[in-house]
Amino acid sequence: MERYDVAVIGAGPAGSMAAKKAVEAGAEVVIFEEHPRAGWPVQCAGLLGVRAMEEAELAVGHRAIRPVRGAKVVSPGGVQLTFRAPKTKAWVVDRRIFDRALLAEAARSGADVMMASPVTGLVRGGGRSVLKVGRGSDQREIEAKVVVSAEGVGARIARGAGIGPPRQILSSAQVEVPIEFEDPERVEVFLGSAVAPGFFAWAIPASEGGGRVGLSCRNNACTYLKRLLKSPPIRSRIKGGPLHLAVGGLPLGPPASTVADGIIAVGDAAGQVKPTSGGGIYPGLVSAKIAGDVAAAAALAEDASAARLSEYDRRWRAALGRELRLGMAVHRLRAGMADPELDGLIRHLLDREDLLRILEEVGDVDRPSRAIKEVGLRMGLSELRMMGTLLRVFLRGDL
Repeated sequence: MERYDVAVIGAGPAGSMAAKKAVEAGAEVVIFEEHPRAGWPVQCAGLLGVRAMEEAELAVGHRAIRPVRGAKVVSPGGVQLTFRAPKTKAWVVDRRIFDRALLAEAARSGADVMMASPVTGLVRGGGRSVLKVGRGSDQREIEAKVVVSAEGVGARIARGAGIGPPRQILSSAQVEVPIEFEDPERVEVFLGSAVAPGFFAWAIPASEGGGRVGLSCRNNACTYLKRLLKSPPIRSRIKGGPLHLAVGGLPLGPPASTVADGIIAVGDAAGQVKPTSGGGIYPGLVSAKIAGDVAAAAALAEDASAARLSEYDRRWRAALGRELRLGMAVHRLRAGMADPELDGLIRHLLDREDLLRILEEVGDVDRPSRAIKEVGLRMGLSELRMMGTLLRVFLRGDL
């Protein structure tokens, strides 16, 4: 039986980064990926903040398609709020290229990579984990001291090992289409119960003449996506049929613990996703670096108990917990607002150029707390009361 110190399930960004860091910490590491290629099928809008690109430890170069400097937000009633920052706030990337580059870095560092190798079972005993890899006559068993689950939102192995699910899972769908944009460096966001109840829809410029149109909502994302594609703001700009459809779930809110005996969950498997935007690359990469370090140390110390692995839980929450708590508060606020309230909020922001300047100058898609705090300090008491949930968070001192 093949034996490793650390086995990583999933070759997405979080899995590849965790593997790379575990190797750098002295562990023998293997990555299992169920698909034959990394980065496919695409499960992400591919909009990465500047911090996320830095955490990836890859040169921007050909990894990014284009920079993003602004946004247009359209309220349920059609009120439009547009702003543009003086510098790049995010990058649009091709996730197929991005994911494969991260996996290549993990392999270059010394991790073994097994593609088209689904992990179908996990048995824990004697301080070791035995993973069942493959199906039918091709199934084999591989032993590891520590398992890192980077399986994605479903995370069947992590759930079976005792790590709970995220607090909420939204329904998501996206298509790549030939579509025109007025400003190729500006993303578009659409709000409203008829568009994406409980979250929002987006249109993101990607390659020349193309873009990604999608949404996340409480349920039935495909139904709402079909409706969005037929709506006037989108339909008139589409110049051809869809090139690719991606459907999946968006996890919001981590479980009470992201470790169990012998296993660590990271990325979407751990609910490490920004509730404000739905982006998981930045928190996933930050957490993956910690996961790789802790997993390697535990394996080399021959102690993969939940108590030992809980160092990972403490460290990633210290790094990201405040941002995710604030993000969840903002998400609950937005999801609970009726369409007329959203219209009123956008109109109010249009009348407050000082608040827009804050968003342009200090807005950070990966760490939005600073911008939200600055906006809160500029608001009057009546405005803060209008923000309900955020006021309670602000007064508790979570910001």
